Amino acid sequence: MASRYGPRAVGTDGSDYRHRQRVASHYRDSAVNKYRLKITLIMHGLLLLLVAAKVFIETLQRLSLCPDFLSHIQLPSVNFWEYWWLCSFVAVLTAMASIPKNDFVRIRRAYFLILFLGLMPITVAAGLNVSQLMHYAKHGQAEEYFHGFPVVVLWYIFFTIAFQIHVFTMVFATKLGTAWQPAVRLQSKATDNNNPTQKLHES
Repeated sequence: MASRYGPRAVGTDGSDYRHRQRVASHYRDSAVNKYRLKITLIMHGLLLLLVAAKVFIETLQRLSLCPDFLSHIQLPSVNFWEYWWLCSFVAVLTAMASIPKNDFVRIRRAYFLILFLGLMPITVAAGLNVSQLMHYAKHGQAEEYFHGFPVVVLWYIFFTIAFQIHVFTMVFATKLGTAWQPAVRLQSKATDNNNPTQKLHES
């Protein structure tokens, strides 16, 4: 469409409205998923502190180095999967580091770290303890108790909470990775355009 002073400038006739709406929606969804990811990472961090405190106190008790005010606490024995799962703090740090700069590489790395250091040890532990849970359900007796509560039941409560946190973290990480991936493609295209000599050399 032309104006009285000649052809109208491209993009001033409202044709770019739909594009601007898509861009605005893209950034809005990214901001929402960033916030949700931070919430799940904070919850993950709180669980890490809880398990780390348990492992630390139990280790001090085993080495007879525990202070008097902690020596009377009777904690369940430490399992190997707890050390494995505590390594998932690396995933939390990686995911947090990806947020400020919309780092696609780091968020993808955090996704796999959550899978192998968070979700997998929880799944393995749940599978290894299922026989104890079934025994308690049938006979009402457990191998260990913590202040009168069966430890196996407490562990499965922990497994349920941690499992949901990890799944939601992976979902939000996937959405952010999808939102941030186009930026990586645009940067690579811009790099190719800025290196015409490389293209001539390759041809």
